[in-house]
Amino acid sequence: MKGDSWLSQVTAEVNSALDRALPPVIPSQGPLSSGLHSAMRYSVFPGGKRLRPALVYAASEAVRGVAPLATGAERRISVNPDSLSRLGANAAAWPAAAVELVHCYSLVHDDMPCMDDDDFRRGAPSCHRAFGEALGLLAGDALLTLAFQVLSDPCFVDLVGADRACACVRELSVAAGALGMAGGQALDILPPPSCGADAEKTMTKMETLKTGKLIQCAVVMGGIIGGLAPGDADLKRTSALARFGRDFGLAFQIRDDLEDAESQDEEAGRLTSVSVWGKDAAAARLGCLAGSARDAATGFGEPGDRMLYLVDLVLCNRR
Repeated sequence: MKGDSWLSQVTAEVNSALDRALPPVIPSQGPLSSGLHSAMRYSVFPGGKRLRPALVYAASEAVRGVAPLATGAERRISVNPDSLSRLGANAAAWPAAAVELVHCYSLVHDDMPCMDDDDFRRGAPSCHRAFGEALGLLAGDALLTLAFQVLSDPCFVDLVGADRACACVRELSVAAGALGMAGGQALDILPPPSCGADAEKTMTKMETLKTGKLIQCAVVMGGIIGGLAPGDADLKRTSALARFGRDFGLAFQIRDDLEDAESQDEEAGRLTSVSVWGKDAAAARLGCLAGSARDAATGFGEPGDRMLYLVDLVLCNRR
């Protein structure tokens, strides 16, 4: 399957999983459904690129092509009446949906007046503008917690095994928390350092945590459910996936900084790769990181072609 067709299929599958995971909107059931549940769905649909879910799928395919997971998709799934609606027999759909829920939560909170104070998201009023600040805050909270409900659901545990499900929970919780995205957000709202060396160090750490950690987490979770063996037994492939995710994540943020600078949307005084390095140096750094990510993906041979496709599509603007 060609890259574009593969990405369309992944997007459709992830959207279906998200639709099943999110609570339905049934106005006749009262204000909770028409209020909070509507705000949650409003923040997830229509989605953006679904890049993080695609990285889960790509990494899973890269690893599975080398060492199939014996307890993978062929394992019988028990039906638990208290579990979420089945998100599908493809194990990748579950962490893909979870990481996208965390990403969407971060956008809801990022748009709020206490953060970036953005009135629009993807051409529509941001969640707190459409539903009010209180529901916007709660919708973000609910999306975040739903992500961990997905990863701890009995169906997913049956599908991949308790150890792999627990590993995914840990990866996502660290990536979203104080040592990941939340920590990066905290650095982003602080006054930027005036010293050049301090500014570069702070900017790199902020962008690595704020954007890079969740992207790296998507890649690592894909490897986990694809069959990556824990510990030193798979150290080479584990390191390759981590490197790919780290370099892809930072490159993705630099690309966004460059696009903001070109469209003159970048806020004056904000700490970004462009404000620290300048456009030319930031573009050169983007190229180096994209090349390093390609090298890491190439190490997986043909099974890593989806990872290469995403590098070319997202970081290099070519198909």
